[in-house]
Amino acid sequence: MKIARSFARRSLIAVVLIAVLLPFASVTAQDAVPVLILPVDGAEFLPGAMFDFRVEVHTDAMPEDLTVTVNGTDASEFFGSEATEESWSFGSEEAPTPAQSLIWRELSAPEAGEYTVEVSTGGNTTSATYIVRDAATERVAQNVILFVADGMTVPMISAARAARGITQGRPTNRLTMDSADFVGLASTSSVDSLMMDSANTASALNTGHIGSVNATGTYSDTSPDPLDDPRVETIASMVSRLYDMSVGVVSTADFSDATPAATWAHGRNRGDGNRAAYLVQALEAGYIDVLLGGGARRMIPQSVEGSRRADDRNLFDEFMADGFTLVTTNTELQDAMSGDVEKLLGVFTPSDLNVWLDRNVYTDNIGDFTDQPGLVEMTMAAIDVLSQNENGFYLTVEAASIDKQIHPLDQERALSDLIEFDNAVAAAAAWAAENAPDTLIVVTADHGHGYEVYGTVNVAQFNEAEDDLGRRAAIDVYNAAGYPDYPDADGDGFPEWEDATRTFAGTVNNGPEHTENFQVSETPRQPAADPDGDGVWTDNPDDDANGILITGTLDPSSNSGVHTLQDVPVFGWGPGAELVSGLYHQREVFFIMASALGLNPAGGS
Repeated sequence: MKIARSFARRSLIAVVLIAVLLPFASVTAQDAVPVLILPVDGAEFLPGAMFDFRVEVHTDAMPEDLTVTVNGTDASEFFGSEATEESWSFGSEEAPTPAQSLIWRELSAPEAGEYTVEVSTGGNTTSATYIVRDAATERVAQNVILFVADGMTVPMISAARAARGITQGRPTNRLTMDSADFVGLASTSSVDSLMMDSANTASALNTGHIGSVNATGTYSDTSPDPLDDPRVETIASMVSRLYDMSVGVVSTADFSDATPAATWAHGRNRGDGNRAAYLVQALEAGYIDVLLGGGARRMIPQSVEGSRRADDRNLFDEFMADGFTLVTTNTELQDAMSGDVEKLLGVFTPSDLNVWLDRNVYTDNIGDFTDQPGLVEMTMAAIDVLSQNENGFYLTVEAASIDKQIHPLDQERALSDLIEFDNAVAAAAAWAAENAPDTLIVVTADHGHGYEVYGTVNVAQFNEAEDDLGRRAAIDVYNAAGYPDYPDADGDGFPEWEDATRTFAGTVNNGPEHTENFQVSETPRQPAADPDGDGVWTDNPDDDANGILITGTLDPSSNSGVHTLQDVPVFGWGPGAELVSGLYHQREVFFIMASALGLNPAGGS
């Protein structure tokens, strides 16, 4: 959508903001007052969708001549409600910037059309234009399952497929994603940055709005409270209030993490304190029926050792009082599935779940939590509970540790979790084919990483070499590379990474100084260390003693790889999936799902 901001005659003057990643705030003349309008210019809505609207004016007092209009009508008259006036200051303590604000909360987007907001003061005008889209006229999907492989990219899919077997250039054990009815590509940049994080990207998938880095379900303002920023409604909220559908969230992470929390949460900062608040929001939202993942430390009172809460609330007790059946092991999860469960809470670890490779191969790494479910088990348990609702369900499923393992440059752990993710997609697709063919399945990623395979490595030659030149000589490219030979003796589709004699020459194109030997590590990787405690990360000698030294390509304070710009794939099966095809910003995934469900928040079903 075209983004329009009206600036009068003179050069733009940048507004100094605190380190909350904002959209833009600009002034229109030398003596003009800086104005910030939220939602930002270019926002798009479904008619009837709920949202908050804020105007910030960065001045000592509210200007007496301030006017706010929507398509020429006074905003309070247009919205049918009066604004709340607020004030604060932001920025450095030495030179704080004052801010005055008008905010309208719990508004409903008007009928389809184009709407221009104009904020005028001192003879200058700042504007933002919104589009309210036409709502769908027909519901073709009863259920929607959104699968999000955090950090997954096309090169990772290619590598996982090739690791499972390849002959004469053709894969011998294809992935479920390869069979998608429709395939698209999505860009992922945020409103304030070329680069992105999981909070704003997952929020785009769930709301159709492009927010700021670190923000979940909100547009970032400058207020002191990171939980009071203007909210936008999630698709989970819409399907619950319009259709009384059930909603579930499954993740291999702590489910207060950025991607799963975007299903329901609202806040400017995905950090520790807000994550504890996000769990309270899940309870208060009233429409979450299944939560499965990790994160027990954010559920227990601050008085309990290991708690990451700053209050005395015991959310285990509160969820159970709200009718949730609690399970904490895979055994308990499977036992619960044989009974009558209407709402399900599964919390299996204090933080994130362990990755597939450690749960199944290097089991010494999983500590005391030896009975964790995998992503397939959690996905099918969620479907079992949610599918009892004759009105349908919305389920989000995240494979979190593809991202969490590529950050520390651990290709084997990341690719194993990608294969587990693909197995969960396969299980859901098989269930839908047999039980609910009117289920739309969308598979995508929130953002990408710079992982790529460029050759293969002769492991014996590499390990016998005495210096980096000798190790580099063991890396083959083009026709010398041949194929990797990861075995799969038990036929489960997971490569036995440790038994290969020729491995991927696979690297991430950014990271701290580290060494790389292109072989699976028996323990989760920690490629860099800060031995002097001065914030400068260098090669960790305990991580990969026989690897090639790779110069760092990031700021010395970085200890892992970072997200990259590349587009992410989108796969679709079922009714409404034809809209998956094409190239678009990932916010379109929200509108694709909404269209399949026939969502018309202004007019009901």
